[in-house]
Amino acid sequence: MTEKNAGSRANNASGSLRTWLPPALVFAVVLLVIFWRLGSYPPYFNDAVDHGIHMEVNKVFDHADISKRVNWYWKDMHSLGAYESPVYGMVIELGLRLFGLTLFGVRFFPALIEFGALILTFFAFRKYFPQYLLLSFILLMALSPWHLLIARSGGIQGFSISQYLIALSMFVLLIDRKRSVGLAILAGISTATIPYGYAGIRLLLPLLVLLAIVCFRRIEKYNLFAYLGTILAICAIQIGDFPRSLQMYFYARGENLISVGRRLPNGGYDFAFIAHKLNENFHLLFKMIMGLNEKAFWNVNVARTLTAIRDVVLYPKFLVPLFIVGLVYSLAHAYKQKRFILAMPVLLLLVGLVPNMMSGMGIPDLLRSITLLVPTYFLITDGAYSLFCSIYTISSDRLRVAFSGLFAVFVGLVSAYQVNNYFHYEKDTMFGKNDASLVMYNEFLKRYIAGHPNSRILYHEFGPFDEWSYVVVRWVGGKDVQAMRDEGKLVFLTKDNSASMNRLLKQGYFDIVVSAFPDQLEHMLPDTKAIKAEISPHGSKVYYVKR
Repeated sequence: MTEKNAGSRANNASGSLRTWLPPALVFAVVLLVIFWRLGSYPPYFNDAVDHGIHMEVNKVFDHADISKRVNWYWKDMHSLGAYESPVYGMVIELGLRLFGLTLFGVRFFPALIEFGALILTFFAFRKYFPQYLLLSFILLMALSPWHLLIARSGGIQGFSISQYLIALSMFVLLIDRKRSVGLAILAGISTATIPYGYAGIRLLLPLLVLLAIVCFRRIEKYNLFAYLGTILAICAIQIGDFPRSLQMYFYARGENLISVGRRLPNGGYDFAFIAHKLNENFHLLFKMIMGLNEKAFWNVNVARTLTAIRDVVLYPKFLVPLFIVGLVYSLAHAYKQKRFILAMPVLLLLVGLVPNMMSGMGIPDLLRSITLLVPTYFLITDGAYSLFCSIYTISSDRLRVAFSGLFAVFVGLVSAYQVNNYFHYEKDTMFGKNDASLVMYNEFLKRYIAGHPNSRILYHEFGPFDEWSYVVVRWVGGKDVQAMRDEGKLVFLTKDNSASMNRLLKQGYFDIVVSAFPDQLEHMLPDTKAIKAEISPHGSKVYYVKR
């Protein structure tokens, strides 16, 4: 009896090790890569994060009251307006208070939340999909340049991917589950906060509500009532700003096809333009998803920028055949087993196409494609997994071990290729490395301060939507800039102080006025004269201005 108990315990320990060791190894690798050089790579604000956090910077460092701008009414949530999200703002504010205005301080908590969202995704879906399929999916997606670019930026796009995964996973946890009202309330909260993320994910909220209603037989009735009731209660906040809040839900800066298509003199829709634009969007989107918009095959800077360009490559081209196989297999498998959950990746793929297809201004791009990230990589993984499983079933016992190892090697090599691609090629340089304010400081202002330590400088950095926080100069200048401000040698120009600064300028108080955005400056200080500097990076015009 003792020997049998000992053998049973040994088998249980071995089974437990096989169950938990692979997830531990996968998430350890994901954790390492997500946080590797988080505060130094890319070595600049990418994803327009400096614009998206400026109100939180004002609150933390200038003790400004931002409650009138940052509230719980739905806003037009785009990259430059990310600061208006109270959920995203709280995450950024916490990082700023703990770590200061540094790249690490801005990026740490969004990256940490994303890591937690990946773990939640694994536990939510492992009931419906094989463990090794899920682990391979998480590893391939998490280590893709596409995911790393946005998840490590600290911007609202990466934060929105976390919202997407959390809301989706919490909804799946409710399916075929016994009464758990607390979990249903948490799931409702995660779904109801989707509008406070990037506008591109907002279609997920009505989708999940619709799925909850359609799949009501699969969700315990008290859980269903708690889930929908929580969403309704939180969304009821919008009554105070109705109907504007509803108009802003899919507004997308007025760039969506519905808004742009209303261009006739009588306010009607130009259906010829809409048809042309839909056709153009479809062709560009098809080429982007199928990797046909870039001639190179292997040495490609994958997901190199969030800027709207035609030749962006979303994922490695050699994975395209697996994406096609996964798409076909997922539909066939769902139809054969009559299980809706198996068709969910394809449904999410179709929903993810909408933001790109509805581009009225601009073109389909990586930024509008963030909701395609999860279903695309799941279908890629599913395609690879199904092929290996098919070969595995027809192989002999000896070859089965070899094919199991071969699949692991394949996933490892693709992951290594993606990580190397992300860290080897420069990413998001146009609005990061070539940011006009960053170039202005490094190429001119820093040297000018060193050569003129007693000079009094009036400094102007672009203020998005007439709000100024001077994120870039505070970040790169650090304590030196703060010391000059305290001594009155460096003054930040804002809309509120522009009149008094103009008077001081006329009185000769300032030795120089420096600006990277003279067009905006000239409206605020009409007596300044622009002189073109020697520095002018690609895509930007950089000037310094003096009287």
